[in-house]
Amino acid sequence: MTAVSGAESEEYERYEEVVARFLAAWDGLDAGRLADFFAEDGTYHSMPLPPVTGRDRIRAYFTDFLARFSAAEFTVHHQASSATEGGGVVFNERTDTMTLRSGAVVRVRVTGVFEVRDGLIAAWRDYFDLGAVR
Repeated sequence: MTAVSGAESEEYERYEEVVARFLAAWDGLDAGRLADFFAEDGTYHSMPLPPVTGRDRIRAYFTDFLARFSAAEFTVHHQASSATEGGGVVFNERTDTMTLRSGAVVRVRVTGVFEVRDGLIAAWRDYFDLGAVR
């Protein structure tokens, strides 16, 4: 295992903080606020579905998606980050708990990959079993 310097550790923490603030923001169910975490040319890709690229398209997608829910909570179980050329990558394993307007609760185990650049999410990819949410 390679030791991480103090400067590297702080850099990783900055990437992880962007992701932590983004995941915490889901409790407000505000598509505009969530989209503002993305770079203008950012991409959201829920892997079983086609990718959505561009902050405005992500905002529209989140608006439609969130209309079905009355609450959302993301619980991170494990997380790791790494620096890359021009930014960083944060991997996490989490449980997403979404409450439908009907009151039904859906819990999905997810692995997420976030590419962070200049304090914004450049790409977010989520991997999960689509059958678990149908």
